[in-house]
Amino acid sequence: MLIRRGLPLFLICPLASAGSFVDDFSLGVRPSFWKVTQTTAGQYVWSDTGGTIHFARPAPNNPGGLQNIALELMLDSISGSVAGDFSCQIEIANANIMLAGLNQIELHTIFRSGSVYYNVYDNDSGLGLNYHVWNGSVRARTSTALTSATLKIERVGATLAAYFNGVKFDSITNFSPLQRVRFVLQNHFGSNGLISCNYDNFAFSFSRNCRADLNLDGVVEDADFTVFARGYDLLDCADPAMGPGCPGDLNADGFVDDSDFVIFLTAYNDLICP
Repeated sequence: MLIRRGLPLFLICPLASAGSFVDDFSLGVRPSFWKVTQTTAGQYVWSDTGGTIHFARPAPNNPGGLQNIALELMLDSISGSVAGDFSCQIEIANANIMLAGLNQIELHTIFRSGSVYYNVYDNDSGLGLNYHVWNGSVRARTSTALTSATLKIERVGATLAAYFNGVKFDSITNFSPLQRVRFVLQNHFGSNGLISCNYDNFAFSFSRNCRADLNLDGVVEDADFTVFARGYDLLDCADPAMGPGCPGDLNADGFVDDSDFVIFLTAYNDLICP
């Protein structure tokens, strides 16, 4: 389905093999696709007028701890959990995080395994403006003087990568299904910074072709069946013995069971990935 400016370009079907969604926010925040959250009610204000999302923290009364406001994409309305390739990006402008303290603007991807991969633009009080990745530790920190940029995260195969203004600056390996996508304005622990940012032109695309290719070699064969059978025997994705990302859970319902076997068998009979 192609929808022109003011509405998303998307394929809505949680089990579609591929699709895309773009939003220029000219219709504001639509609850069918987005939800706004805050760690502490009233810490931030936001608006969605004029085709731009504006987040701001207007008063220095931080109660302590990590405080943020986020706009989260409702993945169940777009793709469901994504075990394959994906790309997401957001444009930021008029970023005001230059007061003292560690203040951040972030694009978040969160995975079923519990792993995270954040593309972060921040003001570290000791290091100044920079961008980096956070996945439990800081990666690839790079200085910048910009106050507008495009933050992007994408996965191709098993390679998960972060981009700043179209330039890749970090990558890791991550097989786990994507569960959540959101963008964030954040005051780090105890920061009273009166920070703000504009967000626009969000884009998300996904591909779940050949979900049964569990070892990512381009074909579905006996080696994939060995991986699938291990998951099938364990059944529950929450089992500590289950591999990262719950390989074999092809319909992303939290279990490796007969419904997944039907999907696997179809791909196994075809052999070659599309």
